Amino acid sequence: MLYDFKMSKKHVFDYGDIRLSRNQIKHIFYQNLQSIQRLTINFENETIFLTKDEIIEIIMTKVQRREVIKIIHMISLIKNRQSDVSGYLKYILIGILATNE
Repeated sequence: MLYDFKMSKKHVFDYGDIRLSRNQIKHIFYQNLQSIQRLTINFENETIFLTKDEIIEIIMTKVQRREVIKIIHMISLIKNRQSDVSGYLKYILIGILATNE
């Protein structure tokens, strides 16, 4: 694995200290979204269908690098709980769509 997010409760974690290339971030993102092939989002009376590649590309282009790493970290935490990440992704994507209108 390319990264290890072991967070200590005693220390503040700075996502800006993580040095990864854009391709490494995309690869990690892709690995963490293995269970998702397609996502359906309802936004402003419109239904949007997104593939995994489209989801990753939207987040990578519309969100700052540090925030992308935070999103990946949150997805990995959700997966570690054996929970579904699709709700979190929908929440993030709706926020991106709303700010880009």
